[in-house]
Amino acid sequence: MMRFKILFIATLFLGTLHTQAQEYLQMIDDGTYTVQQIIDNAEAYFADKDKGRGSGYKQFKRWEYNALRMVKENGYLPTTKERLIELQNWNAYLNNTAESRMVLPDNWQELGPTQWNATSGWNPGVGRITGLAIDENNSNHMIAGANTGGVWRTTDGAQTWTPLSDYFSNLSVYSVAIDPTDDDTYFFGSTNGRIFKSTDAGATWNLLGTIGNSIVNKIVINPTNVNTMFATAENAGIYRSTNGGTTWTQAVTDNRGYDIEFKPGNLNTVYVSGSGFHKSTDGGATFTTISGFGNGPKMIGVSADDPNRVYVLQANNNVFGGFYSSTNSGDSFTLLNHGGLNFFGYSTTGNDNSGQAPRDMAIAVNPADADEVHIAGILTWKSSNAGVNFSITSDWIPGSAAGQNIGYCHADVDDLLFNGSTLFAITDGGIFKAETTNTVNANYYEDLTSGMGIRQFYKIGVSQTQDVIVSGGSQDNGTSFYTQAGGWRDWLGADGMETFIDKTNSNIYYGTSQFGQLYRSLNGGNSYLDINEPGNGSGNWVTPFEQDPVQTNTLYLGYNMVYKSVNSGNTWTSISQNFQVNLDNLKIAPSNNQVIYASRGPFLFRTTDGGATDWVQTTFPGGSINSIAIHPTNPNKVAVAITSGNRVMVSEDGGDTWINYKKNLPEFSSLALVWDNNGKDGLYLGMDYGIYYIDNTFENWQPYSNMIPNVIINELEINNETNMLYAGTYGRGLWASPLVESTLSTADRVTENSVALYPNPAKSEVTISLPQNMLADVRVFDITGKLLIYEADAFSSKSYTMDVSSLNPGTYFVRLNTENGMVTKKLIKG
Repeated sequence: MMRFKILFIATLFLGTLHTQAQEYLQMIDDGTYTVQQIIDNAEAYFADKDKGRGSGYKQFKRWEYNALRMVKENGYLPTTKERLIELQNWNAYLNNTAESRMVLPDNWQELGPTQWNATSGWNPGVGRITGLAIDENNSNHMIAGANTGGVWRTTDGAQTWTPLSDYFSNLSVYSVAIDPTDDDTYFFGSTNGRIFKSTDAGATWNLLGTIGNSIVNKIVINPTNVNTMFATAENAGIYRSTNGGTTWTQAVTDNRGYDIEFKPGNLNTVYVSGSGFHKSTDGGATFTTISGFGNGPKMIGVSADDPNRVYVLQANNNVFGGFYSSTNSGDSFTLLNHGGLNFFGYSTTGNDNSGQAPRDMAIAVNPADADEVHIAGILTWKSSNAGVNFSITSDWIPGSAAGQNIGYCHADVDDLLFNGSTLFAITDGGIFKAETTNTVNANYYEDLTSGMGIRQFYKIGVSQTQDVIVSGGSQDNGTSFYTQAGGWRDWLGADGMETFIDKTNSNIYYGTSQFGQLYRSLNGGNSYLDINEPGNGSGNWVTPFEQDPVQTNTLYLGYNMVYKSVNSGNTWTSISQNFQVNLDNLKIAPSNNQVIYASRGPFLFRTTDGGATDWVQTTFPGGSINSIAIHPTNPNKVAVAITSGNRVMVSEDGGDTWINYKKNLPEFSSLALVWDNNGKDGLYLGMDYGIYYIDNTFENWQPYSNMIPNVIINELEINNETNMLYAGTYGRGLWASPLVESTLSTADRVTENSVALYPNPAKSEVTISLPQNMLADVRVFDITGKLLIYEADAFSSKSYTMDVSSLNPGTYFVRLNTENGMVTKKLIKG
């Protein structure tokens, strides 16, 4: 019998689960509190409360995990503005130092997953989608927001998808919009109230404006006057712009912001919601607050079939709080009686107390039938009688959905919307479409997300076999494994965390879910078994879980103590003292399994006798430790990625003394490290922007990010059989690149001399010539490092002519990212 452990889905930087007493949510959005102040406030709030599903505690723990890895030395999180400035500075540095830098063999290839294929995984999906916009003039043209995976576009009705913000930023995306009069103009709403705009169909982006200091939930544009825009900031209110989004003013007095709808056929009538419901009859210049509601978050539904009908869906402490109906354009409402049912939880009969509103809370009304109303929380529901009764249309477990003859839709619905007669559900596992909503059956929903590489991996495990197997644990979408022959298959549900392939039997997989719950598959991921957890049975949000590099069937687990099992997890023995708090990291030396390092916060501990005696606390390396890497042949040589300004520290004596490896690294967060056994101390680093390499032949770190997006790198692992480096990213799935060879060959690399720009100086066009046909992206930067032009896969032959007429006279840098290396050339625009 399958034992379903806790399904938990939330956002990277929270701010989305609202209860009035939860002050820490507003503190996160405010940006003026330290990470520790927020943690203290949240822990105090939850101290005497249930921490189960729907309470918000696990959402907080996810935020805490990411925040503690990104925190700056001053205790605060980096702001969006700081990250964009540092990215621009780093690009300028790369451009100015390009001539003196060796071309390395980094050539990152995307491995997905771009679709789901469940075996024993119980909540499969591609990845988290937070927004969808459909072109009013072309329903095949859509853009979607993928949280930390950026903005994506389809022009063929979701047959194919293209990423649009890979080289802009890994900013969280929470809402998207398309200009109704210009289908090349896009918008996306992010954190900190920031709205970004592109006028070249997503090739480049710029900050448009800012509303409050919270997540931007929704952006709405007046189709007859695109200078008039509305946007909601979850914990900051409802805003209006009359100059195309350059400046914004708060439209109504409400400290929350959730939904915006125009009255069908009358753009002068605007409905908006936060804690209250508000109506305008002058295009949004002024609003009247309509009474008769509670104070919970609200979503709004309207239909062209009956423009005077307005529905309001209300939450109460994260669960269903009420459904209201108006027949007079929102001047007054009637509360319908649903007998205490909860439509926001996991129960397909509405009989539980779970819910994650307003994070998971949505309404949509059929534009051709005002009586057909769809609502959602964790699941989706339908009413055919104007909300009097609702029936279930989906479940979050495929087998359970099929057994009930209802649709499978991934849990946690961020939004619902109609386009014509087609209903779209935007969920933590992707975009699900109901082509016809008349009949509910097992085929009710179709997943449209195939082709989007947006998986948010926490951890990956790579087999040491020629036919590589990679298992990855991800947010919202469980644990999946990849083989070159079979692609991806899902084998665990919940939030997937640490995972690895057995070193001696590649049919045995190990995995974890949140708080260190353990699993094992003995048949290549076709099914799984639970592993009994030792001690108190609970670890950190992401719990350290490792296999012995020498001994078979030997595992190590980091809770508040280090546990060891010599029988594949059937029984456990403590091999350390009690560290009082749960451990963050745990690594065993590959050349000597008696040497093990563990960390919690800024403290690093070491044993040299396999835990026979108490572990020794090493010298403080500075900053909390995000990653530990032990040299493949020297157990005393250890590198740590830390949160302090030094970014990386290396010790040659087991942590007694440390060498600063900051060197030329940018001011991004240092997250993942791995040593390569290449004979010259090769060390790879993953940050929240980029991958970097250094060995004893280089004085400084070398960029190793050719062809990989700007995305959070959560883990790096090496397959020594194939000499490939694998990156588990938080938002763009799994990527792989060749390693730096022991003896670097430049025979097939592009070089500055092998690439030509002409004419140079250029007037309106410049031709780029390559030595041979190859895949290449082209980016043009100004001298400050600001990206001005981006053209993906530009080359179909050895030369390409690019329009540069939009550039002002001056000096620019043209960067070519090719499968044979990265080259930067200086361009003069006359």
